[in-house]
Amino acid sequence: MKTDTHITEKAKTFAAKAHDGQILKNVGKDPFIMHPARVVEIVEGIGGGVEEIAAAWLHDVVEDTKVTIEQIRQEFGDSIADMVDGLTDPPSFEGYPNRIRKKWQADRVVSKSDSVKKIKLADQTVNSRLVGFDPPVGWSPEMRLEYLEGARLIANNCAGICEKLDIVFDDVYKKSAEKIRADMAHKVR
Repeated sequence: MKTDTHITEKAKTFAAKAHDGQILKNVGKDPFIMHPARVVEIVEGIGGGVEEIAAAWLHDVVEDTKVTIEQIRQEFGDSIADMVDGLTDPPSFEGYPNRIRKKWQADRVVSKSDSVKKIKLADQTVNSRLVGFDPPVGWSPEMRLEYLEGARLIANNCAGICEKLDIVFDDVYKKSAEKIRADMAHKVR
C-alpha cells in the first residue's frame, strides 16, 4: 500500500513538472512552484489531510498549464481531482477583469466542499500577502486593493470551516490593506 507521503510527494513532483519554467509575475520573479508551496504550507499548518495537501500542490495546474482534470483523475483519483476541479476557474472566466472573476469565484466556492474552501482560503491568503507586499509588476495600488477586496469576498464565503485559517486570512488581509493604502498615500505625495 502506498504511504500518505507518497501521494503528497507525487503531487509535489507532478506540480513542479507541470509548472516548470513558469515564473510568478511578482517583483521577486519567484519560480511559480513557490505559490503552491506557500499554499501547502498553510494547509499543512491547519492540519489539512493528505488529499487536501495533494490538491493544494495541484490547485493551479489545470488553470495555468496544459494538464487536464482527467489527467489529475487518472494520476490521483476522484477525490483529489474533484478538489482541483473545484479550485480551477472555468474557461468562461478567462479574460475578465479581476473584480469580476473574484466575484464569480466567490459565488462558485459557496457550493464546494469544505476541503475546497480550506484550500481556496489558503490560496487567497497567499495571493493577498503577495498583492500587499510583493505585487505583480505594473500593478497600481488601486489594482492591488481591488484584487484584495475580491479575495475578501472569496474568504467570506469560505469562512467558518477553520477558525485558525480565518484568523490567518484576516491578519494578512489587514496588513496587506494597510500596506497598499500606505503605498496609495505615498503615490499621492
